[in-house]
Amino acid sequence: MDRKRPELLVLGHVTRDETPHGLRLGGTGAYAALAAARLGVTTALVTVAPTDDPLLAALRDVPNLLLHVVPDVAMTTFSLDDTGPQRRLFLRARARSLTLADVPGALRAAPVVYVGPVAAECDRALVASFRGQFVGAGLQGWLRRAVSGAGQEGDGRVLPALLPEVTDSARLPLAVAVLSELDHPEAEDLAQRFAAAGATVAITRGARGSTLLVGKTRLEVPAAPAVEVDPTGAGDVFGVVLTLHLARGADARTAVAAAAEAAARVVEGPGLGRL
Repeated sequence: MDRKRPELLVLGHVTRDETPHGLRLGGTGAYAALAAARLGVTTALVTVAPTDDPLLAALRDVPNLLLHVVPDVAMTTFSLDDTGPQRRLFLRARARSLTLADVPGALRAAPVVYVGPVAAECDRALVASFRGQFVGAGLQGWLRRAVSGAGQEGDGRVLPALLPEVTDSARLPLAVAVLSELDHPEAEDLAQRFAAAGATVAITRGARGSTLLVGKTRLEVPAAPAVEVDPTGAGDVFGVVLTLHLARGADARTAVAAAAEAAARVVEGPGLGRL
């Protein structure tokens, strides 16, 4: 791997996910970077976490993957509750936000950048620093907030919210934007806004496939066949594969088909396992 100039730079927090089956590594950054590296793409991941956290072992010594961890005392931590009809998330801890100064100069020239915020750790200024490069983003971390404060309602529960990065889509230099229909009640409207600003936009819909917006063209794309075990990370992998194919010049139908196939493999195992 050329450790000076990877093809892909991934930005975002890795996470400690508290699940009924124990702790595991998660986060858009982890899923996107690992998937790209295992597809043979030279990839760098810049994240914030305690540098000695044992969960990071899943990302160390991976061929094609350079892991750059900015030290912090906390790793962003979510508690996952799957007992109801829809997963509930609780934010238990948050690492500090990423800034451009955290990204080594040798990595900033990567031709493709994928931004994967999980808790608004990548702001508009950071994304704007890569104007002129091919930038894709998973919007989920800008479409929610954790409730804090006293009382039962301040328990860290993650609820839909519109953060500044998505309310002014024209100021984000995105070539690709990806969100789930479950991320926010206004997902369809947000997708239209990003498409109008010039991005190729994908709305993922789980087993029902996805919708791709390219300018005024709308493509309904079926999901690739899969035996679902755990959907975690499927949207992240979908997003980075879509971004990479489009950056390399693939047409929209080819790119979204490849993204759907990759996402289908992710859901067939728990956590990072099937990657």
